[in-house]
Formats: sequence, structure tokens, C-alpha cells
Amino acid sequence: MQLSGIFQITDWQESIEKQFDNHTKLNTANVKQKYSGDIFGTSKITYQMHYDINGDAHFNGFEFISCEISKQPCNLVLKHDGQFKNGMASGNFVIISSDTIKKLIGKTGYFASTSDGMVQYEIS
Repeated sequence: MQLSGIFQITDWQESIEKQFDNHTKLNTANVKQKYSGDIFGTSKITYQMHYDINGDAHFNGFEFISCEISKQPCNLVLKHDGQFKNGMASGNFVIISSDTIKKLIGKTGYFASTSDGMVQYEIS
């Protein structure tokens, strides 16, 4: 099963957890998103982020998506690993839980932000 579409960030609340002497920092971000395309719904994600001195970041996190896929209700949990570089975010993820569409468990995906503030996703 391949899925694709876009999501848009609807809320981003970020806080500094630790500021280091070398001007890097460790942050936590609580994010809400809205999905369209093959996945239609909303999500909440918590990222742990490490920013370097240039303002670029590496992040990981877990996302809970409440959605419909092919008109079937589904709740997904994704595990993320990504980066924010030169103003653009991208990353990989794996679906670690799916309550109704079991064949999605273990599927991997990719996302990349675009210049218009949207984010494209692909799952294969």
C-alpha cells in the first residue's frame, strides 16, 4: 500500500530544554498538523530537537495521527528521524502502530517541506 499527500503544520509550540556554552541548544516542540491526500485527518507530534550553531537541527519524535485512509477510520503512530537545514525540513519515519489497517505497520515513509509552507509525504 502506497500513500502520498501533504500535511500542514497548524500549531508549533517550542521550548528550550538546555542551552549549551557553544551556542547549541536542545529543544522540545509540540506540533499539530492537518493531513490531506491518501491520509485525511489530524495529528499531534512531539519532537526532541538539537540545534547547531548555524540554526540547523536534527530531530526525532513520535506522532499520533487520527485519520481516514480509503474512507476507513485509522489511528497511526509514527516514529520520526529528520533534519531542519537551510530553512527546510525533511525526514524519514516508520509506522509502528496502526489500529485498523495492520498491513501499514512497518511501512516506511519520507517527508519534505516545500517553499509554500506545505509538507509532502510518501509512504511505501
